[in-house]
Amino acid sequence: MMRRLSDIYCIFRIHLARLRAESGPFLLAAIVFPLGMYFFANGVVRQDPNEFIPNYIKVHFVSASLVFSLSLTAISWFGYLLLENRFTGRLKLFAVLPVASSSYILGVMVFALGQGVVGSFSLLLAARLLGVDFTVNSFESVFLLIIVVLLAIFSLAGLSVVLAHRVRSFAAGSLMTDALGGGLVLLAPIYYPAETLPVAFRWVSKALPTTYIFQAINKILTGDLVIGTELTVLCGMAAVTLFIGFWQLSWREA
Repeated sequence: MMRRLSDIYCIFRIHLARLRAESGPFLLAAIVFPLGMYFFANGVVRQDPNEFIPNYIKVHFVSASLVFSLSLTAISWFGYLLLENRFTGRLKLFAVLPVASSSYILGVMVFALGQGVVGSFSLLLAARLLGVDFTVNSFESVFLLIIVVLLAIFSLAGLSVVLAHRVRSFAAGSLMTDALGGGLVLLAPIYYPAETLPVAFRWVSKALPTTYIFQAINKILTGDLVIGTELTVLCGMAAVTLFIGFWQLSWREA
């Protein structure tokens, strides 16, 4: 048991060291780009530079930008690291140490969860400094927000694992993770009303985890803690994506 925990911790530390060495791209994905989308959305809504934007609209865009941050970090950035592990031989090194595949899985997931939590709460702090007034002032609301962030990371990171072990080249994988990281946000009705989408796309949006992540986060930030439906859907999506992703992990062939 201690050996297993030690292996998980080592996998986590290896990826954390890479994050420290390449903190710039992480900060761009987790904070800078999502804040840019927040300013962009506010700018589109504002017809006049001096027009006052209601707080509930700002909270809506903060929630959407949180989803954008989670999607970029859990798919684009995390997927890039998984691709590096596979195509640079690092995954093969882990397999012959020997490190159990379950230890590798748990190690990378702990890393993904850590960067997701740090990015999300850093973005919330930035929004508060920008004057956005949202409701996260009780233990229950903070606890639910953490649960939603963790489920979001699980469901989105599972997609990263699927991609990282299905693509045939590092270049193709990088393009696909970048496209998926942004595409799941743009196709989900989070920055715009669902009614503006064609009917077919509305049905597609209902199958995207980003839709339910946004709904849960936006409810929490506005003081509505009744998110049982969203949590149930996210639990199911996380279970399915993680099962498929790690079932396809070719550990013996690494």
